[in-house]
Amino acid sequence: MLDLRILFSVPGMRENRAGLRTRVLATWRNEAAAIIDALRDAAAAGDAHALRLAAHRLKSSSGALGAIYISSLASSIENAARDGRIAFDGQQRLRLEQAVQQTLAAFGALDDPSCGDPGLRT
Repeated sequence: MLDLRILFSVPGMRENRAGLRTRVLATWRNEAAAIIDALRDAAAAGDAHALRLAAHRLKSSSGALGAIYISSLASSIENAARDGRIAFDGQQRLRLEQAVQQTLAAFGALDDPSCGDPGLRT
């Protein structure tokens, strides 16, 4: 679900210095929700180009934070759209929404002292 090496490669993210990780993840959460809506709208309109662009945004932003599962799901949607296929339906939307929630929970566990050193989990 997460690759913490990617997340922690950004200075200040491991320590959540000045609340950096908290702010970045809140922005990502809001952006992911908006992108999932854009994916739905593009699929409903049959617009493969808009679907590809939205999927690319989600793939990139998720990958930059180490949310590799979501990045992989978005990559599949992007690749299909690049080939002109509209590969986003209600089931895929639900899968993405669930993955976002699970990923947010995993990010939240980084601040739970009972989980031990977050540097050990990848």
